[in-house]
Amino acid sequence: MGEMHEREAIEAHIRKVQENIAVAIGVLFALTMSIYFFTYAMLVDKGLSGGLWVMGISSVVMLLILIRLKAVSFALTRLWLGRRPAYREFFSELSDKS
Repeated sequence: MGEMHEREAIEAHIRKVQENIAVAIGVLFALTMSIYFFTYAMLVDKGLSGGLWVMGISSVVMLLILIRLKAVSFALTRLWLGRRPAYREFFSELSDKS
């Protein structure tokens, strides 16, 4: 009974960390896109095509990450919490099931 409660607590903590990482990624991308919006005209006026290429390519990468946000945030959660023994067991059980 205690082991089941501990497992539920670990799972809840993992979900919470995963949600926090997803929110952080979303906020970071929103701020980055806002900066891109306000600096785009400046780059065009100065003729800095390299900066425009960087903005365009990174925007596409951010879009792809947002499409797969749940998987990306889970992978980062696994990297962050996976070193702890209790979480390592939980993650290994998850990978055994799939």
